[in-house]
Amino acid sequence: MKKILISAMLLLAGLGVNAQLLEVNSMQRVNMPEGMLVAIPTISPDGSYVVVSDLATDGLTKISLDGSAPVTVATNGSGLDVRFSADGKQVIFRQATMDRNHLRKTALKSVDLTTGKETQIVAPSRNLNAGIAVAGNTVTAVENGRAKVRALGTGSSAAAPVVSINYGHLTYTANGKTVTLDPQGRGSYIWPTLSPDGTKIAYYLSGGGCYVCNTDGSNPVHMGELRAAKWLDNNTLVGMKDTDNGEFTTASEIVATNLQGTRQVLTTDAQIAMYPSVSADGKKIAFSTPAGELYIINIK
Repeated sequence: MKKILISAMLLLAGLGVNAQLLEVNSMQRVNMPEGMLVAIPTISPDGSYVVVSDLATDGLTKISLDGSAPVTVATNGSGLDVRFSADGKQVIFRQATMDRNHLRKTALKSVDLTTGKETQIVAPSRNLNAGIAVAGNTVTAVENGRAKVRALGTGSSAAAPVVSINYGHLTYTANGKTVTLDPQGRGSYIWPTLSPDGTKIAYYLSGGGCYVCNTDGSNPVHMGELRAAKWLDNNTLVGMKDTDNGEFTTASEIVATNLQGTRQVLTTDAQIAMYPSVSADGKKIAFSTPAGELYIINIK
């Protein structure tokens, strides 16, 4: 009897790996303007629109999910690290520039979607870390190891903790101090993201997979192969598991996993689903395909 009970427990544990974490209500393909090919989407806090980068241009475009006309956010802007103010009216993005000496620099800018006004948050720099934080309407970035804080509109400009990448190092900036974490030692760290409650960091180590650690770099936990992960809540990540032939992506699925290791595939083989983005309430997940399509997963 004892052996039967243990076997049943092991079976249930095995089934738990693929248990349902999220209840998917529907998945829809979003109609895009003719000729636009989506590269990387970022969904707004309330899930009402998506800012996408275009494979054919360097531009960023706002795509409303109610069918409203597209709005140009920037003619030159990166789809990586796009963020929003808490009210969804400001879009923060990185912009690559070239100076007179042909040195590549990166600026951080914002655009007010109601007025079209563009604001420079960080001037073109060779030392702007990959990764920013937005608390309310205040943006915090890291340049040369120092926090750069800018309030968008009225209000105070208190710095928020930032997890970022500096030449492949995983860094954490808080209270005016930047610390290099590198939980697995020297390596190539990418896709850092801070949990909504500010207590955990998710990141990807090239050649090692996705991990979650504390903000001091302690207790790294391996989350498996999960790339470009985003927090859905304080216990759940959504990322992509992709495969390639060395030249092209041949398959990719959007996967949800919790910190206990339970995983759920949210997409089917009908799409090569990549680069997920999650709305602040966890009810919508946007993703793109190599064909330039945009999809929305609606969560109950």
